[in-house]
Amino acid sequence: MIRTYRRLFSASAAALALGLLAPFAQAASISYGNFGPVAPGISFLNVTESSGTDPVPLYGAPDPYSSVVAPGPVYEAGLDFDPTSFVASAAGGGADITDGQLNFTIVGQKDGLDVVAIKSIFLSEGGDYTLVGGGTAASQVLAGAIMAVKVTEIDGSPVTPFSLPAANSSVGFNLAANGGIVQPWSLGVLVDLEAQLLSLNKSFIVGVTKAEVVINNSLIAISEPGSIAFIAKKDFVIGTAPKPGILPEPGTLGMMGLALCGIGAASRRKRS
Repeated sequence: MIRTYRRLFSASAAALALGLLAPFAQAASISYGNFGPVAPGISFLNVTESSGTDPVPLYGAPDPYSSVVAPGPVYEAGLDFDPTSFVASAAGGGADITDGQLNFTIVGQKDGLDVVAIKSIFLSEGGDYTLVGGGTAASQVLAGAIMAVKVTEIDGSPVTPFSLPAANSSVGFNLAANGGIVQPWSLGVLVDLEAQLLSLNKSFIVGVTKAEVVINNSLIAISEPGSIAFIAKKDFVIGTAPKPGILPEPGTLGMMGLALCGIGAASRRKRS
């Protein structure tokens, strides 16, 4: 937690603080190791949490999960965290910022020509907040998340690493409009890897099979004299939409290439 005790801490200042949390130097970290493969073949490697504001753990050790989403069989594979100490609290005109970061690598299993690609990555999180006492809309709580993804492998083969546009989401509540005790909040962030490949004109057969992920999470509590602001993260899930597929035989790819060359040559002769 980073606490301040200025008498005035505006909403714009809070938003600025939320955006600047990502570059904080990492003060402490915990490595939870590797998880998986989780059915139908997704592994999460070097799962590490860190914080530049608070002692860790904030997220705690994750539990891998796999489920079938209707209409099936559509799999969802991921990691489920149950945070117990990821909070921000302030009272009497103070403010508090808690920042956490997760780093990990996602890998799709490859067995011969059978591969499991990662179609999309998402996070969902939630918890509760409390805003009570005498004050105005300047007493508030905020939660935010940013997900950055770097692709390092497509269709089971390494590629020159490239970063996708970061995705983010945030929610905020203030004493005047949303005051209360133990009120629920939630947010979600989605990175559609397949759609991003298409938008970047990246060729693929099945999709991304390895990617590095960085998630920055922030909670902010801002109070006024006579008010209390508190927000806690109590659930945090990282999920993927796996995409099983089959790569063509190397000979098939060669024949397809020759066929395309033949079509191109025939087209040029026709034009001439």
